[in-house]
Amino acid sequence: MFLDMGDRVVKFYSRYNYMRDSIAREGFKNKLSVMEIQDRRRDIPWGTDPIYYQWYNKKKTEVSTVFLHNGYTYEEPMTMPEWILHEDTMTVLGYVCKRATTHYRGRDWEVYYTSDIPLSRGPWKLWGLPGLIVHATDADGYFLFEMTNFERIPESVVRPILYIHRKEGSKGDYKGAEYKKVSKKTYIQYEKAYHEDVNAFREFEFGHKVFTPDGSPLPITKTDYIPLEK
Repeated sequence: MFLDMGDRVVKFYSRYNYMRDSIAREGFKNKLSVMEIQDRRRDIPWGTDPIYYQWYNKKKTEVSTVFLHNGYTYEEPMTMPEWILHEDTMTVLGYVCKRATTHYRGRDWEVYYTSDIPLSRGPWKLWGLPGLIVHATDADGYFLFEMTNFERIPESVVRPILYIHRKEGSKGDYKGAEYKKVSKKTYIQYEKAYHEDVNAFREFEFGHKVFTPDGSPLPITKTDYIPLEK
């Protein structure tokens, strides 16, 4: 995962998807065919689709994802976790870090943050400590986010954080149809339905039925997933 941090917004997103998208954009720019682009990125696995934006200037969180090539997004107010600070320490990439814990969005989280990087930021929706969160794990052991590299971009080469709210266009840009805005409740329902039976999701969302060559309904295709929020 990548965590891009700017003055007004933080973006948390898949490194693999970024690599795949970059290859596609460069390929379209050089007028490669779709097959050539696919061949260049075939060894790069698919990453997790959700992108998390924390808009500090607007005090809101925005989450976007793609289900069956259609984009969806929801917004919610930024809510800071209620942290309990501890004196325990650990070292991550040479940074001395202190421990903090919280119950947030249905899970118990343990994190380590470093005041050597004085940014009140962190992965996913975690933030609000006197330093960057560089290690975070939930009590159930399903999720682990740990910093493996930290880089400050010189002002001379800094670029705006890419805000993706449209589908990818035919030229590898993001000028396609705008993502569908839904409530958080609807987004969670869509996410659950998509993973429990993608064919049923396709039918109720788009009205499309897909059958096998002999005319039988497609079997249920369930994908195991564990949501970050309970």
